[in-house]
Amino acid sequence: MSTISFEPRVPVVIVKPILYGNTAKHFGSKRDSDGHTHRWTIYVRSLNNDDISTYVSRVQFRLHETYPNHNRMINQAPFEVEESGWGEFEIQITIFFLDPNEKPVIFYHHLKLFSTDPEVVTGKRPFVNEYYDELVFQEPSESFAQLLNSTKTLIPLTDGDRATEKEYAMKQMETIARIRNARQRVRNEIQDLRERFRITQENIKRIRKRSIDNNFPPDAFIALTHENGD
Repeated sequence: MSTISFEPRVPVVIVKPILYGNTAKHFGSKRDSDGHTHRWTIYVRSLNNDDISTYVSRVQFRLHETYPNHNRMINQAPFEVEESGWGEFEIQITIFFLDPNEKPVIFYHHLKLFSTDPEVVTGKRPFVNEYYDELVFQEPSESFAQLLNSTKTLIPLTDGDRATEKEYAMKQMETIARIRNARQRVRNEIQDLRERFRITQENIKRIRKRSIDNNFPPDAFIALTHENGD
């Protein structure tokens, strides 16, 4: 009988911050050939401009079905798709990893083309619709952990890149704060519901005892329960 061997797991959690989103630039007028108004790019990249291809094998972008070959599989960095169009729609993004035992990560991005910024409207400046997220790896295999920890910067960060990194670090902190506040509200609501349930149970026991002590008919118990509930 053959023996199945498993690669050792590293008892750590490794977090890789990423950015995903799209840029869009107006042509200036509607294109006569197809009515398209914008050139846009959908992408996934590292927050710190690291080479994510050291642990990402490929990224699939599922575009609107009106696009030819709307399931675009990108097998090397940069993981992005450039297209043109006139309308906004939702894009499914699937990230596959070099370790086949790591499940692909699926998320969605709403492609945005339009803005009220005058420079964006006139096509002088591209519109950027970008979000921060994190890839969390729970106890990756030893070899995959080495890949995750060996990423290198693609090119030196510019001042603009550093400004973006700082901005998204702030967004990350704000997001974490909102999550913590939401969790605290949920805990408070649960505690409140538990307390209300405890009081209701005590009222029911007290009414039952009164019913037994006074030999109330069965329907009297129901009436008293409703009375106390009011």
